[in-house]
Amino acid sequence: MDGSAIRHDARMDEPLPDPDLQAPERTDYRAMVDGEEVGTGSLTLRADDDRTFVQAIEAEAYGRLKGSATITYRRRSGTLVAQQQRLELTDKGRHVLDETASFRDVQVPQIGGQLGPYSRSMVPVLGLATAFRVLPLQDRARFLPRVWVAAVVDWPLDIRVEGREKARVPAGDVDAWRIRLRPSLLDVAQALDELSAAVVPPIIAHVGVDGGRLLRLSFPTGPGRSDPSGVIEATAIA
Repeated sequence: MDGSAIRHDARMDEPLPDPDLQAPERTDYRAMVDGEEVGTGSLTLRADDDRTFVQAIEAEAYGRLKGSATITYRRRSGTLVAQQQRLELTDKGRHVLDETASFRDVQVPQIGGQLGPYSRSMVPVLGLATAFRVLPLQDRARFLPRVWVAAVVDWPLDIRVEGREKARVPAGDVDAWRIRLRPSLLDVAQALDELSAAVVPPIIAHVGVDGGRLLRLSFPTGPGRSDPSGVIEATAIA
């Protein structure tokens, strides 16, 4: 899956490539809203064995919320196929959410009313850090994977590499790719997709040129351009 091919055909029909990690990779983060720190967390990528790859997130916020997300991929023939996601959230120790989603060997409703399996290239939206780690990022590259959002809903996500620049984060100044993310509406109507691109506030990710670490994620906290901005940025890399 080379960069030139991706530029001409952004749709992803193949699973993510396996990074074949030699050791776990951990990145610590802080979360800011309107310039104020509201939480901290960590993201770890690891290969548990020759058949299992895991992305694990641990976080706490606002002095009361604690959460975790574990995404398991099946390693097969040099690729990663999303298998399961487990989410947990508590508020001052009280249970808020405990959810498990399975993606393999299941049939779910598709657009048009028929049943069918998830695409083998589908990635949970919280698993984008894994995608950034393994995709062949380069200037002006474009990707259009299907991302799982909730329940049985997966939707195309437009990922565009806008260029290369220095990302200044607490973990240091790192050479990074600047990437714009937004839901794609091309399957609905091109005019609607263009309107969405002009109206919806962007989500911007900075991903390390060397190593593919997610360094910063800037996002709106609401649908309006007047809503305060949020950012998640790396504080330590191990």
